[in-house]
Amino acid sequence: MVSAQTNSNAGTGVHLGTVANLLILSLLAVTAPVHAGEAVEPAKDGAVKLIAPAVSTGTGLLLEPALTLPEFTREKFVAAMNTVGPERIHKPWTNPVVVLPPHPRADVKGLTRDEVKAYMVEVKHLFEQGEAVPTSEVGLVSTQEDVIRQPMLNHIAAFSNSVVRAYLLVQRTASGKGWSYFSIVQDLTVSPILDYFAELKKAGPKLEGTSCYKCHSSGPLAIHPAREDLVLDAPLAAAIAGHIAEQPRSRFFFPEDSPKPPTGELLTLKFCARCHSEDGDRGPLYQVQSHPIRVMVDFGYMPPNRRLKPEEIAELKAWLAHKP
Repeated sequence: MVSAQTNSNAGTGVHLGTVANLLILSLLAVTAPVHAGEAVEPAKDGAVKLIAPAVSTGTGLLLEPALTLPEFTREKFVAAMNTVGPERIHKPWTNPVVVLPPHPRADVKGLTRDEVKAYMVEVKHLFEQGEAVPTSEVGLVSTQEDVIRQPMLNHIAAFSNSVVRAYLLVQRTASGKGWSYFSIVQDLTVSPILDYFAELKKAGPKLEGTSCYKCHSSGPLAIHPAREDLVLDAPLAAAIAGHIAEQPRSRFFFPEDSPKPPTGELLTLKFCARCHSEDGDRGPLYQVQSHPIRVMVDFGYMPPNRRLKPEEIAELKAWLAHKP
């Protein structure tokens, strides 16, 4: 069971326990160096299979025409990405995952909420200090369909140690001004693994669930740039995507003030449920996840090993359109 310790002052700032854990992690960060890229072995020949370019297959699943963003040139993309601080991106790397110091509790079986938040603050700090290895891209899933319909700029970095996998997303729209910070921490010390999502606000991490679950049914999403030239380091993006693909099966943590949303019908079509089911490699899919389902299938990323047949597309389209 996960520890029942929680942040009792969630509405007034960071809990004192969070401060204590932050101090511990900060001291560890000073005394135990953080290393870029020691968590994943590179291919022996040094090659990384790049992510296939995002091209709509014209399935008819999309609710809106596929965006190609012709007005958002490579030059505009690079300039927009650099506004986060060019010293924080364009990082040399050997492997894509930054190794975090060991957790202070060697026998930990279930992280406290304060420890989860401390990791989230730590990875944000590493990014801001230029010690992360972020890939920078315009996200396919967050740009297409009925979400924003304009380029969504993402910097994504991965971190790990023996007790957590952690991710940082630094994000804004192309027309926006300030960057927002989000994090996922996966507690590896419990079974099944537990995923925490949060927005990193000035007062500290705010754990979220309701809106995140609509796209993240199974933890971090694979990285898929919206266009081939809208990614700063394609091999790094592919390497982080590979790290995400290797993640173990996990479950979703919903805080009390951000509960699981109405899910709609369970997706039981065998060409999806073969992997996405209670006993599959990934979590079940419901109608609430219709947005990423439409995009990932239409652009040919799901299923991962083949394209759906016309009759399968028709079945999926009917399921997506059904009103329970």
